[in-house]
Amino acid sequence: MARRWYALELLARARAYYDAPDSRLAGEAGRAWRTFFASGAAWMAMALTLLRHQCPPGLDRSFNILGTIKYGLASGGALLCVAAAWWWENYWLLLLVPLVFYAIEARMVFLFPLALDGSPTPFRDANRLTSRAGGTIAVMSVVMPLAGVMLGGGFLGRGFVRCWCLGCLAVCLWYEDLRLARANPHPALAQEVSESLPC
Repeated sequence: MARRWYALELLARARAYYDAPDSRLAGEAGRAWRTFFASGAAWMAMALTLLRHQCPPGLDRSFNILGTIKYGLASGGALLCVAAAWWWENYWLLLLVPLVFYAIEARMVFLFPLALDGSPTPFRDANRLTSRAGGTIAVMSVVMPLAGVMLGGGFLGRGFVRCWCLGCLAVCLWYEDLRLARANPHPALAQEVSESLPC
């Protein structure tokens, strides 16, 4: 699934949905940050509803807790690299900081969509889905370009909120591709992926 240029394809599809004249996503984007992960998850639920024409069932989850755990784990791994660089006085280790952060984050990139779909074990299911998507390195090859747009697009004059939301929408599209086993040339694996997801 994490094929070459897949991140660019996801972003192009995300822009098409986001900028569609009848889309509510752009209009609601300004509210997506107001209550942190909870409002971000509500915006992603609206995006999934647009993609499916059906609202996901898991809106009652504690997304601020889920998000804090997710990014706390990723940040903790990155901080360990900083501590190791200081302890061994080898500051080349600092180059590993973003790689470690995104290696951990890649195992949980589908956490929010799975939680929105009502997964009772979203962390375990997110880890399994990352494996189905090609594993940590393959998923990082998509996650890091998406993160580059989410974090850096605003500095290029493309709008900070817009770029962040485009990245979130790209993850939703990626999740839907996996959920529906699109672009998967192996029917047996496609069936396995489809059956492993909660909806």
